[in-house]
Amino acid sequence: MNLSIKKIALMGLFTALGIVMGHTFIHIPNVELVTATIFIAGFLLGIKSGLVVGLITESIYSLFNPYGAAAPPLFIAQVVSMGLAGILGGLLGKRNVRTETMYYLQLGLAGFVATIIFAVLTTLSFVLFIDFSWDKLLASFIAGLGFYITHIISNTLIFFTLVPLVLKTLEKTAASRHTTAPGEIR
Repeated sequence: MNLSIKKIALMGLFTALGIVMGHTFIHIPNVELVTATIFIAGFLLGIKSGLVVGLITESIYSLFNPYGAAAPPLFIAQVVSMGLAGILGGLLGKRNVRTETMYYLQLGLAGFVATIIFAVLTTLSFVLFIDFSWDKLLASFIAGLGFYITHIISNTLIFFTLVPLVLKTLEKTAASRHTTAPGEIR
């Protein structure tokens, strides 16, 4: 992975932003902006950078969470899930979408998929931690259904509405920087 200083700085900024965004809605269960921030990093910086931002962001956020650090199996599931969110952003960032409607729908679907992956991996980690059985897995999914639904709906809506606005703004800002004359300050 050939990294420029600029890319490393952007990865650091997205990591810091992801951690801060984790605290934004911390008192509202399963409403969060960490996944979207990591996804945007992958979308703009590429698959490998999105993966790294996801792994580092979630590692720091999970270890230093005000509610306490996650148990090791849950910690691993959270970190892997967020790494996958960064990869998903990188994969979608390379795609050319023909219509704006498809763009919004793809982003909404990405939020849905990323959140499903998170829910499945974190629930599996919990069940594996307490002695796996299919009955316990099913009971865990049923017990957490309200939380899963809240998380899935909120992230799908965030990815459908907020993520496209942020991406367009950042892409516009980047494009305007390339049209600035040397020495001109914006």
